[in-house]
Amino acid sequence: MTVPGNFTTPHTGLCWYAEQKLPCLLDAFTSEIAGVKEAQDIEYIHRMRVASRRLRAALPLFRMCFPDKQLLNWMQEITKITRSLGDARDADVQIAFLRKTLKKIQKITVMQNESSPADQPSMEPAIRFLLPALQKKRNVFQKRVLSAIYGLEKSQVTDEMHLVFTTLESELRATHKKPSLYGIPPVAALRIGKRLSTLLSYEPWVFHPEAVAEHHATRIAAKKLRYTLEIYGSIYRNNLEKPLARVKKIQEILGDIHDCDVWIDQITTLLLRERSLFRSGKGTKRPDTATLSSLKILLRDRETERKRRYRQFVRYWQALARAKLWEKLRQTLDSGRKVMYRPRSPYSDLYATDAVRHLAQEYPDGQPHSRHVTALALRLFDDLHSLHNLKPHDRSLLEWAGLLHDIGWKSGQTGHNRYGAERVFSDETLPFDLEERGILAFIVLSHRGKVRLTYPYLDFVSPQYRKNVLMLAAILRIADGLDYLHTGSVHEIHCIQSTGEVACTVTGTRDITAEKERAQSKEDLFLQVFEKRLVIR
Repeated sequence: MTVPGNFTTPHTGLCWYAEQKLPCLLDAFTSEIAGVKEAQDIEYIHRMRVASRRLRAALPLFRMCFPDKQLLNWMQEITKITRSLGDARDADVQIAFLRKTLKKIQKITVMQNESSPADQPSMEPAIRFLLPALQKKRNVFQKRVLSAIYGLEKSQVTDEMHLVFTTLESELRATHKKPSLYGIPPVAALRIGKRLSTLLSYEPWVFHPEAVAEHHATRIAAKKLRYTLEIYGSIYRNNLEKPLARVKKIQEILGDIHDCDVWIDQITTLLLRERSLFRSGKGTKRPDTATLSSLKILLRDRETERKRRYRQFVRYWQALARAKLWEKLRQTLDSGRKVMYRPRSPYSDLYATDAVRHLAQEYPDGQPHSRHVTALALRLFDDLHSLHNLKPHDRSLLEWAGLLHDIGWKSGQTGHNRYGAERVFSDETLPFDLEERGILAFIVLSHRGKVRLTYPYLDFVSPQYRKNVLMLAAILRIADGLDYLHTGSVHEIHCIQSTGEVACTVTGTRDITAEKERAQSKEDLFLQVFEKRLVIR
């Protein structure tokens, strides 16, 4: 067992929030172990499975607080448990359904005081045929569950996690300084927004009753959104109780539909197999003709229930759409935050510039390039003022984005624009609120590669301001291209507008052909937003 001795981190607020959430999730997970071992009540399996999923969903959200290798080990061990519990839980659900249905049939028979007529076979033979096989499988799964739990205990992962969380709490308290919480809501909003977008991406399939795989994927998306809402709920007023309840109901209805689909697939497969096989009639455990008839009744019953649940799902989904639940949830991610998670007062541009420069120092090797790109971007901004008509504060936003556009190089060149955007959006030391974090993150993300208007950071920018953001991003792309080799060789740039074209004359201290070509290759967004070609001479 290894426990890091130092939790010094630039994400103190995030780690403080982790300490509010993770110990409770871990306790919920470990408290079910004894009951799962005894296997006397199927609810232990269910609760431990859910707890393991919640813990797995939460840990990656706080990865900045723990060493990568340690977090990976935790995730691997918990994943093993989740998988073993999943098989056991699925078998428990099926066994419980069969027992409940059998009990209902027997109760009806007693009330009628007579057996079912011979020409109307019931589902009882099918249940009595299926139940022993399921119980046998469940015993096998229990052995796998116990093996996984013993493996977990041997690894001492849960003990290590308890110790690490306790140490983290002690070190955070030892700072005697209240952590900044302003970086948490942006991360929460981004992650909830992504989960919501994933859920809504399946909406076209809601109205197709035959879309079994898509409905199952919708259920998984709803489950992941639910867990994310639970983790971040305390940031918002009323703890997001209303959307949480709605998403939970979607998950439950789709869970019932999935249970029906599993039965339909299993029984259909069994019946199809039996059609192609001979029956010897000697000691076989295969279904006889009466059982086959009963299996067909059970199949029709599950198909009927599936249709009923599907209609319920469609009605509920439509009701949520009429109530504009999803739009209200997105609004809540900004307006619904509790006071302690909001910046306390407006910032000055001077204060913000100091904070940006301090953050930029995390990657000192990139500062000469970033400062040069920023200077070029500001010259472009000033030369093109009559074209874009942006305000002084927009110029400040461009300056801040320029100074931070390569902060992601700290994690390596590959994907550095993505890492940089994430860093800028979530940094706890920056004084910006959600919209300006979205603006800066989008510009940083867009300084290289193909620009996509589907980047989630744009969701935090008001529609009327998005074109301004695209113009700033287009300017920074050109400026970054003009220092392609990171040599600072471009000395001057002057732009002249004409009909359908912006011509920029660039001079430098050496041959700058490569820089000109690179900048020219980045004119795509410039042409899109300014509706003028860019010519670099």
